[in-house]
Amino acid sequence: MTTAPATQLFLYGKWLFNIDEAQSLLNNHPRDTEPTSVADWAAHYHLHQLTPDYDGAPWCPVFGPNQSAFNAEHALQTNLDNPVIIATMEFDAGPAILLIDGLHRMYRAMTEGRATLPAHTLTAAETATIRVR
Repeated sequence: MTTAPATQLFLYGKWLFNIDEAQSLLNNHPRDTEPTSVADWAAHYHLHQLTPDYDGAPWCPVFGPNQSAFNAEHALQTNLDNPVIIATMEFDAGPAILLIDGLHRMYRAMTEGRATLPAHTLTAAETATIRVR
């Protein structure tokens, strides 16, 4: 008996995004990638606090991914040519962006001193279709 693969989700604070649906949307509506800053995202997600031997220390930013599930060994094996995915959300003050896929790639890029990674940015309307809550 084969088991269906688990749906890849990204949780940030109260928001939950379906990464499989985001990747499907990008496959159906291709677009060019644009560079995104590794240093900016690494700072936002506190990636500088992680070391290559990180094994689930009990810390987690108030808003952000649960770092206790972070796997540095996996991160160092990721493909940096695979674009990260950035969501766009609308707020009263205007649009804001959020990295929803590629945290392990960002970590590897940070440790290797890369300035940018390729990124696909979803529009606010596209983000709404892949946001679970």
